[in-house]
Amino acid sequence: MSLNNRKLKVGVVGLTVGASHVKDYANSDTVKEIVLCDVDELRLKEIGDKYNISKKYTDFNKMLKEENLDAISLAVPNFLHMRLSIRAMEAGVHVLCEKPMARNAAEGRQMLEAAQKHNKKLMINFNQRFQHECQTLKSVIDESKLGDIYYVRTQWQRRRGVPWWYPLASGKEQCGGGAIIDLGVHVLDRAMWFCGHPDPEWVLANTFCKVSKDEAARRGIQNFELEDMGVAMFRMTNGLMLELEASWASNRENEVITTRIYGSKGGAVLQTVVGDSKSTGNKVFLEIDGEVHDIPLEHIRISKMPNIRQAFLDAIVNDEEVPCTPQQGLKITQMLDMVYLSAENNTPVKFE
Repeated sequence: MSLNNRKLKVGVVGLTVGASHVKDYANSDTVKEIVLCDVDELRLKEIGDKYNISKKYTDFNKMLKEENLDAISLAVPNFLHMRLSIRAMEAGVHVLCEKPMARNAAEGRQMLEAAQKHNKKLMINFNQRFQHECQTLKSVIDESKLGDIYYVRTQWQRRRGVPWWYPLASGKEQCGGGAIIDLGVHVLDRAMWFCGHPDPEWVLANTFCKVSKDEAARRGIQNFELEDMGVAMFRMTNGLMLELEASWASNRENEVITTRIYGSKGGAVLQTVVGDSKSTGNKVFLEIDGEVHDIPLEHIRISKMPNIRQAFLDAIVNDEEVPCTPQQGLKITQMLDMVYLSAENNTPVKFE
């Protein structure tokens, strides 16, 4: 059997967030068998029954020992990302790890070093890059139609959307942070991807918990210390300015996910009002014959890309670099560290 005809045995760990991973693998011709792992036996049975999967584990180490896995999806809380990724790669398994890569850059660096040491693929699940509108905009940028990108504003702002099911009482230890590391990581990654992953020079940032404290107290959550909103302004070494906003809860009209790009030849906006498909606006602004024209992204045709899980599998069977690399994941995690450090010290932070 040639390498690119090889069928893979894939594990999925964490079946709340990981349910979407299971669905994609179940629909993939690249997968010959799926193995499930979760500490919740009822959840294991539910997903196993839904997809007719017989091999189910509550013990991660036992699964690694008994199953000869080719690849694994880790959709577990942030504090487990480094530990389980490294164990899997030590066992010879390629890893797709949910975002963020880790709670901090020190953990992310250990994951990257393990991937290099064991010669295993480590991909970060930055799924927004695989949305069709993001792929379309990236194709426009790669054709240099926007020219020199000099300013980007990217945000995920919720009106009310604190994930109360998180382990919020020990949130910094379990998750590494609040809205910035949970939501901000998505829109920061896609903005950096659009811009070609420039190197940050410094950041000025702040975090807040102005809206959710009283609700946390009503829910009996003591020591609620995570930010329900964070903002940051990055300067890159190439002069580009990147503004980041993220909130779980803020006093605004709606929940919106937006990235706006300003370039020397054109601009672009991706905007989704969550829950209102009619308000979605994805456009590029291009100067043609001396006039700026608004061009809806749906008018630009590109080939449909595989979903993120299939892209991970393709990289394995074709022995290619994964599209969301651990180096990119580490840079994003370093930038998040800078945001929290700037907020804590009340000062700009220079990237070292």
